[in-house]
Amino acid sequence: MKTFKAVRFQIIDNESVEEYELHDGVIINKEDGSWLLEILIDDLHLDKMQNYMNLETVLDTRVVITRPSNDPALFEATIKSVHQLKEKISVVLECHIYTHRQAYAEKLLEQLVADGLSGSELITAFNRLMQSKPKLKDEAKK
Repeated sequence: MKTFKAVRFQIIDNESVEEYELHDGVIINKEDGSWLLEILIDDLHLDKMQNYMNLETVLDTRVVITRPSNDPALFEATIKSVHQLKEKISVVLECHIYTHRQAYAEKLLEQLVADGLSGSELITAFNRLMQSKPKLKDEAKK
């Protein structure tokens, strides 16, 4: 098994994206095709996470691993446990990586071209935004 730090966590629901501020996170590649993710988030999400767990909802998630500048990994995940810890909650998810969605870089490039950028201006903007990984315009509207 290999263990990595999780630095960003998002749930995609009907093409809207909700980002959860991570106070801490670890993701484990179990090397059998599955991953185990534990995140520490604010307890204001307790009811939502418990509801997802109780309904055994399969969540489309994005997890940025190790460094904020890394591309997000795409997972289908189910919540296995939710534990209250003072003002935070620990959420444990069982995850399976998938690649059928278009990569973040491709969507970002499409957005920049649609904004009219080209040539060196496009390259500079693309490289800068790939480092900061902002929400894309279609995600920010939802």
